[in-house]
Amino acid sequence: MENTLAGKKILVTREKSQAKVFAEKLEEVGAIPLIAPLLTFEANYSEENQALLQELHEFTWVFFTSANGVKFFFELMELYKVDRSALQSIHIAVVGKKTAQQLHDFGLEADFCPSVFNGEEMASEFLDKYSNKERILLACGMKSRKEIPNLLKKHQVAFRKLKLYDTLLNEKAQQTLVEYISNHEIDALTFTSPSTIHAFVKLTKDYPEVQDFVMKNNLCLCIGATTERKAKRVGFSNIRVPSVYSIDGMIQELIHYFK
Repeated sequence: MENTLAGKKILVTREKSQAKVFAEKLEEVGAIPLIAPLLTFEANYSEENQALLQELHEFTWVFFTSANGVKFFFELMELYKVDRSALQSIHIAVVGKKTAQQLHDFGLEADFCPSVFNGEEMASEFLDKYSNKERILLACGMKSRKEIPNLLKKHQVAFRKLKLYDTLLNEKAQQTLVEYISNHEIDALTFTSPSTIHAFVKLTKDYPEVQDFVMKNNLCLCIGATTERKAKRVGFSNIRVPSVYSIDGMIQELIHYFK
């Protein structure tokens, strides 16, 4: 697979710390990553979060819908001095492999992971397997999607939302982003969430000709179906989605496309 994307310039829009791994994987196959982190994440320090974390024993499951959720969960546990032993009697569900790996990095293993890595499938498969008498702590971002809460409500499952972090627009990336696309340097754009697409649109709105050119002419690679739907809504024309919703899956899709 060496140099299978030789010289291809791939825009990486993930948050800075997450972009590094993606960029390294692209370089392994000969691509040139162009990094423009369109988002930043900020922990949500609140009395409500402190109270929920100190009541972990009230729940039978914790749901993690992102790797960021895992990271900020343990950050807040440490801040509020919540002993990890509180997790010993709780089962853990994760939305996908990356979230499971982040959990593993903190020394824990997931008890449940859906066959398809998205929130709707996570909730659906969970409800097929487990009782609606479970008590769930939904660890998520402040701008998280509504599929999981809606399904839990529909099946009358008791849950509380632990809103761990906020997703913010990284305005510092605007100049870099506009330079990349104005100079026609990009062979493909990659988006790993609907939020990154929303950020792209906001950061390029003052440059309508540039925005329009990219949306009509460049490959838009989306990590999954929800991101794909967002890309279609904002006007991207040439959209691809990998069969496996992961960074590795995205790289494989790039390889197939440019062949």
